[in-house]
Amino acid sequence: MPSPERLVFQQSFEGLIRALGDRLDDSCARQLREAGIDPRGKLSVAYPLEVWVESLKLAASVLAPAATLDDGAEVVGRRFLEGYGATLIGSALLAGVRLLGPHRMLERMTRNLRTGTNYLEARLEQTGPTRYVLTCRPVVVAGFYRGLFAAGLEMSGAHGASVVLMRSAGDAAVYDLSWLPEKGAVKPPEAKAAPPRSPEPRS
Repeated sequence: MPSPERLVFQQSFEGLIRALGDRLDDSCARQLREAGIDPRGKLSVAYPLEVWVESLKLAASVLAPAATLDDGAEVVGRRFLEGYGATLIGSALLAGVRLLGPHRMLERMTRNLRTGTNYLEARLEQTGPTRYVLTCRPVVVAGFYRGLFAAGLEMSGAHGASVVLMRSAGDAAVYDLSWLPEKGAVKPPEAKAAPPRSPEPRS
């Protein structure tokens, strides 16, 4: 049985268009239409993955023309989160991010990644007090998620946030996410085991 077509949903393209901001001139709009999306018309509910990849590459070349594709995509990822937060769905998802803090923000954002496509899988594993390993698949342009999560950590109040691509194998990308612990933060005390209860007397 053939696999379902990989689709990227409307809100992801809304975020991408907002990320372009005033760099979305007539030339950029024409190139996006050639890629399969009309940034100045009504967006479809979903587009094939290929349209997203071409649009992302174009946005990277517009926002960071001198950078490599991955570094340019990182710029897009950072600006995407700001733009996505201005959409109807994005504003609801990102509301109160700073109140959540970085730990809960990462858990929420990892789940939210699945709302933008019908195919993306994301797994988050905590490896230290302020360190996580994030595995995403399938990933075509790894730099995009590097920028996306760095911006999310900073929005959540994480200081010294770092997102590093650890390895990329096949269609999977593995990222190391970390930030500096808060000053004066102490490890919560371990819960003490309750003393054993005495047997109740028989009636």
